[in-house]
Amino acid sequence: MDKSSWAMLVFMFATFMYLILEGAGGGLPMAGYFQAIGFSLAVMIALVAIMCIPVVIYCFVIKMIPDIDYSIRAAFAVTIVGIISNFIF
Repeated sequence: MDKSSWAMLVFMFATFMYLILEGAGGGLPMAGYFQAIGFSLAVMIALVAIMCIPVVIYCFVIKMIPDIDYSIRAAFAVTIVGIISNFIF
């Protein structure tokens, strides 16, 4: 994986953590933070896994070898669209 892919994963994880903790409000016990970490990690992995489907289809059509970096970039794009729509609505 490229270094940029690692940076995208860290950004997505931090974004999900922020949104979960912001929605929960203040005064969470330590168990709440552990749950937020686990849920953010699960959402990030699920989003990258779901984005593997269109990447594999696209790579099959243009006869290219799929790479996990493509899925991470697509998941990052979906995260950016989600952030933008969160601020708009």
